[in-house]
Amino acid sequence: MFKINQFIATIGILVFTASSSLAQGQLDALRYSQYDVVGTARYSAMGGAFGALGGDMASMSVNPAGIGVFTLSTGSVSMGILSAGTDATYLGNLSSDTKLNANISNAGFVARFKRKRGEDKQWAWKSFQLGLSYNRTANFQRRTSIVGVSTNSSIVDGWVNQLNNDGINYADIPTELVPGAEFSNAYMGWGTFLIDTTPGSVNSYMRNVVPFYGQTQQVRETTKGAMGEIALSFGGNFGNSLYIGTTIGIPRLNYELERTYTESDTQDSISNFGSFSKTDYLKASGNGFNIKFGMIYRPAKWLRLGAAIHSPTWYDIDEQFKSTATSNLEGLGQYTLSTLDGAFGYRLQTPFRAIGSLAFVIGKVGLISADYEYVNYSLAKLKSRGYSFDAENLDVKNQLHWAGNIRVGTEWRISDFSIRGGFAINGDPYSGKYNLDNTRYSLGLGYRLKRFFLDLTYSLHRQVDAYQVYESNFAETVTLNHSVITTVGFRF
Repeated sequence: MFKINQFIATIGILVFTASSSLAQGQLDALRYSQYDVVGTARYSAMGGAFGALGGDMASMSVNPAGIGVFTLSTGSVSMGILSAGTDATYLGNLSSDTKLNANISNAGFVARFKRKRGEDKQWAWKSFQLGLSYNRTANFQRRTSIVGVSTNSSIVDGWVNQLNNDGINYADIPTELVPGAEFSNAYMGWGTFLIDTTPGSVNSYMRNVVPFYGQTQQVRETTKGAMGEIALSFGGNFGNSLYIGTTIGIPRLNYELERTYTESDTQDSISNFGSFSKTDYLKASGNGFNIKFGMIYRPAKWLRLGAAIHSPTWYDIDEQFKSTATSNLEGLGQYTLSTLDGAFGYRLQTPFRAIGSLAFVIGKVGLISADYEYVNYSLAKLKSRGYSFDAENLDVKNQLHWAGNIRVGTEWRISDFSIRGGFAINGDPYSGKYNLDNTRYSLGLGYRLKRFFLDLTYSLHRQVDAYQVYESNFAETVTLNHSVITTVGFRF
């Protein structure tokens, strides 16, 4: 066996030199290109179907023309509480975990500048509006626990196969630059005595102290952060029939992940083996820019049509990351190997979006609205001065697909009170097809006076995913995001 103390100081440097530029890819592009229905309580209650309605602080990030619908200067703030619960099924075992988060989902102010009395004629500009708002566009709060007993595989098997396929001489491990993150995992397995050379060989590898199966495999993953956008919007009302607007968006993202994978001999059936674990940490932050244009047209009092187009968002993203592996070998001791802190900066261009909207207004009693949003996720692009993302961008182009997101909402009024409901479904970004694996349901109440309004909403976001534990081993996860949003607003 090649002794760890001969190369432990060197390998920590090599691991992230190779893997840092390869840490970004299809999942990152998709994560930062998908939005939740958050915003104000009214917006969330109606499933986000506000493209043809406007008059809501969150609508400026969907259809900027909605700012022209404001009839008074308005200020509001929205607070949200999120409970994200995840059930995971792996190797016949069910485990659950929950994460709570309190946040500001929206805040903003719209100033309305109306024409002078006497100048307000048909087909003339009735008013202009200028608004500034913050709108949360995605939540990354989640905690996932996965547990199962494996009888036929270990994550170490894949690491052994990587070394054997590469054919690297064990003596070259400290000095050769690893071409990918997968090899860094294998090198850490070697460095913590989980992998050894086969007897008499210098470039053939085998599992060292996990020769048999029956170990308990566990994943504990926690993600934090959110995406939000500061929106500067300008719009106007032309003849109470046509509303137009523009929004300059300054989005910001923060994403943090800590994932610990563990295998342990809980049944005391594997000789000389106690446990091993590998912890990966990633923190990403970025700022971006986009611009949006929109219009709303009222051909009749009972009908509203809306259209909006969003440019791509151009992000500058910085990532920090680190990995640590620890083995606990009975009779041999405990070994820990950590990489140095890695850092990498890159640029991401998300896809453009096009939104078509329709709303039916039933007097002063109620309304029904719907939005259709087109997003071609395969158009996302990763860029960097120090690394060519040709392979990753090709994966994005070939594996991701265009999809249509559908949002439907309704509102009914009884005097000063309103009751609302909404539904949203997202097309699968890999196939474009619809299924119930990514859906939102919402209900809300509102109380509205001339100068004051108060809204309350409950929403449920259900997501079903296949979580990759390692290689071909997957767990099925069902995440239920329960959200309560309260909005308080004043009109001047």
